[in-house]
Amino acid sequence: MTLPATGARTLAMFQRTKWMGCNVQPLLQPITSILGSYRCPQCATIQKRAATQNCVNRNRELSEYTSGRWLFNESIRLLERRLAFNVDELKKAAARALGRPATEVKSLLKLLEGGFNRVFEITMEDGTSILARLPYPSTRPRRLAVASEVATMDFVRAHGIPTPQILGYAMHDNPVGSEYILMEKLPGKPIGDAWVDLSEQQRLQVLYDVVQLEAKLFDIKLPASGSIYYNKDLEPGSPMLDIEGFGSKFCVGRYTGLRWWFGTRQDLKTDRGPHSEPLRALQAPAEKELAWIHEYGRPRYPFRRQHREAFNYEKQDPSVHTKSLQDYLHISPHMLPKNPELLRPILRHPDVQPNNIFISEDFRISGLIDWQHSVALPTFLAAGIPNSFQNYNDAESRSFSPPQRPTGLDPMDDTERSRVLEEYRRRYIHFYYLGFTQRLNERHWLALEDEMDILRRRMFDHAGEPWEELDKLTSLNTGGNTKTCPVSFAQEEAERIDALDNLHREADGDVENINDLIGIGSDGWTTNELFEDAKIKAAEIREQALASANDDTWLRETSERHWPFDNFDEED
Repeated sequence: MTLPATGARTLAMFQRTKWMGCNVQPLLQPITSILGSYRCPQCATIQKRAATQNCVNRNRELSEYTSGRWLFNESIRLLERRLAFNVDELKKAAARALGRPATEVKSLLKLLEGGFNRVFEITMEDGTSILARLPYPSTRPRRLAVASEVATMDFVRAHGIPTPQILGYAMHDNPVGSEYILMEKLPGKPIGDAWVDLSEQQRLQVLYDVVQLEAKLFDIKLPASGSIYYNKDLEPGSPMLDIEGFGSKFCVGRYTGLRWWFGTRQDLKTDRGPHSEPLRALQAPAEKELAWIHEYGRPRYPFRRQHREAFNYEKQDPSVHTKSLQDYLHISPHMLPKNPELLRPILRHPDVQPNNIFISEDFRISGLIDWQHSVALPTFLAAGIPNSFQNYNDAESRSFSPPQRPTGLDPMDDTERSRVLEEYRRRYIHFYYLGFTQRLNERHWLALEDEMDILRRRMFDHAGEPWEELDKLTSLNTGGNTKTCPVSFAQEEAERIDALDNLHREADGDVENINDLIGIGSDGWTTNELFEDAKIKAAEIREQALASANDDTWLRETSERHWPFDNFDEED
């Protein structure tokens, strides 16, 4: 297998070359009519053991991750997703939620496994089915994530957003042995991978419905930024602000967004909201990162191993990032927009993408799923085109130019034709999302057309992200729009960071090409069917790359140590 040019450049070391069960058949027959019901005690014991083993195997299947494999650090990923729970008690909980006796439960099947949860379908004797979703032990924040998601789904349903009805949930210790959410099955089907196969008109219908639903969310009045809960689910003394119009049913409390709880951040005593003042919403993520650096910061290698070459394979000290976070806090008051409409807290779906959109046979949206980790933020921070629909890397899309349907497709080979059609698809999705937003969601459009919109959100996102290695805040500037900026950056330093950023972008692009070639995601995940083939391809690439080191011992040893498709220490 020969590497594509971009892959060879990166993969050649990122440096100079760039980169038990038993099957027992009972042998029991009636000896006489008198002994017809007799069963050999020894065989009965064997039967019992076999049934027990089958039960153990089945419970293991339900508790372990079986939907794919990882090319590297697989033991870590599997441990994160291993969840032992009481299957019979979950069946009982489902039956209670439907007002049925547990004896009416016909089956419990594992339906799917995502990044944070395992979903089961529980079916009754009459065919009625409901879903049970159990978060993995690694999913954070414990208890709060479940509490917020069920309240958020109930809250948005009350405002006309189609979501599954919650039938029951548990966030504390319970007989099931795990947190869980019981919910109805939505009508329709998720779009999923069929998104790219829909006709242009079908995609536009879905986009139109998405923007309409988003407009409903933008119209909801909230007292603060944070996440939504039932008042009754928060412990006494927890920070909360009631949401008007519901008595004391709903409130805004602490953020459940992942970056607030990632790794050891869950142990920090830091301000996680709610924030009634927009400035606090802007500043608190940076304060959280400063607190983490103070408590846990130490020199580390870049987590993304393809970035390590740019730093000569040396560990990076967090002190530079500390300085940038402090500068960000000084700048933050100047980042607030003047228009008060842009300061209003807005709740948005955390991940609007085809797998989370259910549609009917006429391609109308019948439901939105997966509201886990939802947060409300000031409009100027909550705004933005969903990642599945945006095409900001394309200059034509950034200029809001109507996309031109491609011509001259017939002479093209399949690869080139697919590339051109995909480029057009991304452009018109981006364009029509903006067009529908301009027409249907004035508040969102107001934020999107603000000249500082993207810059503000980039700075906010970088300030709250877990520290890696590149100080992205330093490379951002206001382009001269802030007259009284309280900090300044040396041009030489800004240019150095820009150069590093370009190197990282190039390395990321090359690794993405190699991931596609091997057939894995960015975390090394692939399907069970493709795993062995992916291992072979990765081994071939590794062999080629190491061979290119020739007699350079240092390059070969360094490349082997930092190879991007081998197991590695995620804390180093």
